[in-house]
Amino acid sequence: MARDIYNRVVDLGAPLAADATRLVLPYIGGEDMLVQSMNITYTQNVSQVWEVGSSFTYFIAGRTQGQMQIARIVGSKGIGKEFIAKFADVCNMRSNHMTLQFFAGCEEGQARGSLKVEGAVITSIVYAVQAQDMIINETFNMMFARLTNE
Repeated sequence: MARDIYNRVVDLGAPLAADATRLVLPYIGGEDMLVQSMNITYTQNVSQVWEVGSSFTYFIAGRTQGQMQIARIVGSKGIGKEFIAKFADVCNMRSNHMTLQFFAGCEEGQARGSLKVEGAVITSIVYAVQAQDMIINETFNMMFARLTNE
């Protein structure tokens, strides 16, 4: 191993370039929605119970629940009418899914996995604008039924 001028070992790891990560919204063309941030939370309810007269403790798994938030800028595409029409209607939840695809590395097309949200529905929409930049921000708060990683 090569040492630097301070007699320290410096190994070079594989470079990463995460700028190819993308959000795929089927049937909507979500790649031009100017998404600025996305938060996904997927929880499971777990109850801890104890047995009287012993030192045993048990964990009982309950239901899962997902929540997410997508913040975007209202830009050339305007307000996300198509997105709202599809994802705000609870009757569409069986077909409402989206995938966050992760790409990293300096070679094009190096897939590092993805997260797929299924059974999503919008629970609230927030619009905000600030005087200094006059950028209209649109935030979707959503719930979903299942999160898988591929």
